[in-house]
Amino acid sequence: MDARDLVFSSPEFLRLIENAEMIGCWSWTFASDRHIWSNGLYRLLGLDAGTVRPSYDLFLELIHPDDRARMESAVEIRRTGALSSLDFRLVRPDGSWRILSSRNEVFFDPDGRPRGASGVVLDVTDKERLLQLRRLDQKRKRALFEQARILMFSLNPAGEFTFPQEAFELTGLSPNEIADDAFLLMVPEEREYWRSLSLQSLQAGIIHTSQPTIHIDRVERGRFETFTVPIRHDDGGIVDWTTVVQPAGHGLAVKDESFRLGLSQHITARHIRAARALLDWSREDLAKAAGLSLSTIRRIESGEHSLNDASRRRIIAACEGNGLSFNVLTSGAIAVAAR
Repeated sequence: MDARDLVFSSPEFLRLIENAEMIGCWSWTFASDRHIWSNGLYRLLGLDAGTVRPSYDLFLELIHPDDRARMESAVEIRRTGALSSLDFRLVRPDGSWRILSSRNEVFFDPDGRPRGASGVVLDVTDKERLLQLRRLDQKRKRALFEQARILMFSLNPAGEFTFPQEAFELTGLSPNEIADDAFLLMVPEEREYWRSLSLQSLQAGIIHTSQPTIHIDRVERGRFETFTVPIRHDDGGIVDWTTVVQPAGHGLAVKDESFRLGLSQHITARHIRAARALLDWSREDLAKAAGLSLSTIRRIESGEHSLNDASRRRIIAACEGNGLSFNVLTSGAIAVAAR
């Protein structure tokens, strides 16, 4: 069999993508005012195809009031053929909301009169939420820098650093100046020392820390401490490194999500036993709090069972939810302590 033997009709393709609950299609014949909605569109709108009659007015009723004002009325669409493609918020009958993106096309008679329209509606809620979370994360990181001179950067396996704008504001150096050598952020007399230790740790693939003196506005100097963790793929390979930089003397003050991920991947049975001891928990207590079986906890603590990501996340969440924290010490070791 080759590609010529495969038949994939448009209806089958539509059904496939609509089953992912991310897209819906519609059509509207103006003369008869007939609306056709696909099953996917009903699902996006939170409606039952068997109990409601599709109409443009019904569609408008579901749109958030603040966004509804941007939509053309049914009379305007039928008269002028104006129908914008835009993003809008939709409130379902059950109170849940989605962010949808419409892409529309209007069809005209030979004499130029609008005859009908059709389009697709895409669910872009997760994309928009991700953008919102990123904006909030950027604001949080900016506030950390302005209040405490804390910043974060990453390093990929190819040795390429990604620095935030705050790093250049702190040091007074430009991106071009440190493009080839990130250790120029440090004062000359310490540079090679910290470079050597960092490269050794990177090659070994281990958590590491440093306490370098860093340029501030090119003329001043300040002692900082860095905490660096590798982030590993499922196969154990390192996909990225993430680093927190902060003024020295405070211990690890903040962990972003990427740092937390890298740190969690280094939590071992020894740390779990220590956490359980601090909480004065039995293995049964930990199993219940983490939603795992007692036999799983027993095998993990004895080293007979590999600590996979799902189990690790549950155990860490249970411990942190009961007042513990996992932190990196300046020695590079992971400590378990009460918050």
